[in-house]
Amino acid sequence: ERGGAGVAVLTKPPDVEKINELDKKEAVDKEPIWRVLLHNDDVHTFDYVIDTIVKVVRTVTRKKAHRITMEAHKSGLATVTTTWKQLAREYSLGLQKAGLTSSIAPDKSNSC
Repeated sequence: ERGGAGVAVLTKPPDVEKINELDKKEAVDKEPIWRVLLHNDDVHTFDYVIDTIVKVVRTVTRKKAHRITMEAHKSGLATVTTTWKQLAREYSLGLQKAGLTSSIAPDKSNSC
């Protein structure tokens, strides 16, 4: 017959919110990257295109927007930015609403 006190182990239930956030972050990390493309046009001025890119894609500076515009002008197509699909779609639609020709495409350079 044993007497005396035993050891109690208290376990904290898992933080479901934290687990869900980690799952979401992991899902985004595994999501493929998409390119937002700007197609050349002979309608809009360079200044208009640069201003529109900066306004729609707020992470792009005027200097970078100028390089993107020149690339689209010279080669017919330029990558504005790379991001996950939903945001790429939003950026492309924003550029289209402003009258520019834009599309999205999977970024082949970042495939797993």
